Amino acid sequence: MRGTTLILGTAGLVLVIAGSIIYGILYSSGFVAFMPLLAGLILSIIAVSIAYRGSVHEGARRSTRYGLNTAISILLAIAIFIFLQTIVTRHSLRIDTTTNGRFSLSPQTRKVLENLESDITITSFFKEASADKIELDDLLSEYRNISPRISFKFVNPNKDPITARRYELEKYGAVFIEAAGKREELWEASEEKITNAIYKVVSSGKKTIYFTTGHGEKSIKNTEMRGLSSLKEALELENFDTRVFLPLGNDRIPDDCTILVMAGPKDDLLQAEQKIILDYLISGGCALFLLDPATDIPVITGITKAFGIKPGDDIIVDPNGKLLVDNYLTTVVNQYGTHPITEDFRLFSFFPQARSLSVLDKLPDATTVTVIGKTQKKAYGETSIDTLMSIGKTQYESISDVTGPVTIAVVGEMELVLDRSDSIGSHPRYSRIIVFGDSDFAGNSNIRMSGNRDLILNSVNWLAEEEDLVSVRPAEVLNQPVLLNKKEGLAVFWIPVVALPSLFGIAGLFVFIRKRQSG
Repeated sequence: MRGTTLILGTAGLVLVIAGSIIYGILYSSGFVAFMPLLAGLILSIIAVSIAYRGSVHEGARRSTRYGLNTAISILLAIAIFIFLQTIVTRHSLRIDTTTNGRFSLSPQTRKVLENLESDITITSFFKEASADKIELDDLLSEYRNISPRISFKFVNPNKDPITARRYELEKYGAVFIEAAGKREELWEASEEKITNAIYKVVSSGKKTIYFTTGHGEKSIKNTEMRGLSSLKEALELENFDTRVFLPLGNDRIPDDCTILVMAGPKDDLLQAEQKIILDYLISGGCALFLLDPATDIPVITGITKAFGIKPGDDIIVDPNGKLLVDNYLTTVVNQYGTHPITEDFRLFSFFPQARSLSVLDKLPDATTVTVIGKTQKKAYGETSIDTLMSIGKTQYESISDVTGPVTIAVVGEMELVLDRSDSIGSHPRYSRIIVFGDSDFAGNSNIRMSGNRDLILNSVNWLAEEEDLVSVRPAEVLNQPVLLNKKEGLAVFWIPVVALPSLFGIAGLFVFIRKRQSG
């Protein structure tokens, strides 16, 4: 009987452990996973019952009770372990302590995944296990944790050549993202590219952005420091089509124009050009103006003033720019208004040689204006630009200069007046513009500085009504400066550099003197 009890008890314990591994650790479910657990519990109960009934003496019964308690404790410990393991496996929790969340999925990715209405299939081709495959598997697992519509698999082309041929595979490491009959192929599977590819396969089509030319504007084809080729690449990555448009000689803005951009014009518009842009805007169009200082642009100003925004005739001087990039003409922005473009925005933005903007005291009818970016209070707008440029010195004058904090980015919206026939059952329509007091912040040499890229791309996506892409994008490297005032800077220097070493030195000297005295 003891042998039978031992066999049944051992078999029951083994089955309980096996069933626990199948269900809790290997992440299997259903009746098959519960069968070993159920059989193990039944065998354990039978073994304990036989042992208990087979005990004749009171001491044996007491020993059996102790054994029963031990068995129950073991089973309870196993159950607790299984429960914790199951919770950890199926409901993982990761805490990213980095300032910019570079080891977590970005808010933009989360927004795109949470709004998915189609199933996404991701197929990756790797010859064998590698660091890139493991890293991609971890990343895609995070995607799947957020959205159940994400499914992914890894294919070894050597073992599955039929699938490789169906995808017309050219080399290892390719990633294919598919949804609703559309497919995107990636050769570099970063979070940003995967998210944008997902957005492309679920979106209805591309929207077109026209960049004006003919007035000294920055070019999207220019790959040098002051060009906008990097902005062009970033926009195309987010499913926009970019083109160049010459207003002179045209009687209207192209019909497929989603956003009209004027990036750093050196010369003003002609009246005829102003007319076609205003006609475009009052018909529900959207425009983005990047206006540099020290340029005389009264006709362009007439367009922005129609939306309640006036560019200043000054150049911003910011001591924080001197502190961070050794240039007091580089404006640092870390104060953002309440607006979808800057929602949860915590990054600094840098604007080389910017002009101030102001909101008109009396706004045009049906117009709302929102300031989305301004400097700290110590910055100011220097109106004597010629003097500053000639002698290289500046000093704040309360009478003529613009007092900080200085506004540098403003959004204007105008509700359109619809015909009665159009307004029945329809939503209000708006024209939108965004004005920045600088264009260099979006240039090739500055677009990846801190929050510059997110700010310009969020602005474009908001104008295009692509709300899912208005967010903070995946972090690449940490480039977030800390601004300290004079007292804080002195404290950072004196405490760790002077005070703490001095304390240790004094303590060592005190111990040395005490030893000499005791000796």
